[in-house]
Amino acid sequence: MISKLEKKVVENTNIIEDIILKYFLKKLEVNEVKTINTLIANNKFTFSHKINLFCDLTHMSTIDAAKFKVFTKINNEVIVNDDSLRSDYFKNLNTYYPFLINTYLASEEVLSNQKKLIFAINLLIDDVVKLTKDYTEKPQVYFQKKVKNIFSV
Repeated sequence: MISKLEKKVVENTNIIEDIILKYFLKKLEVNEVKTINTLIANNKFTFSHKINLFCDLTHMSTIDAAKFKVFTKINNEVIVNDDSLRSDYFKNLNTYYPFLINTYLASEEVLSNQKKLIFAINLLIDDVVKLTKDYTEKPQVYFQKKVKNIFSV
């Protein structure tokens, strides 16, 4: 079960990273693209850096930005722990437990904390991939909406 989760995190990280890089290449000027390509080639532009820049450029909601940041932290935990079956693996992920459970599990199901965490992480992964696609394909929808004041004349 844990190895499936790890595999899903790694696969979806690659998908998200690819979508974000295409977004950067589309939005940035030629000189900036050269800079990004140099940083990528030198391994100085990490997944965390890409996510932070993406969140800043797309003007997303606070909750969506939090989802991206939690996914990034989970991704880092998966990469750091080569032997993820160790008992402390879930202790490291438990720091995200309140956010994940409050965001993705509406009811108190009869599951162990570990199963709840895995279930919530799976939902987070799917959500972040969807959000990445949404923010890159239709970014104007998210930051150009204007709320109409119904009380104004």
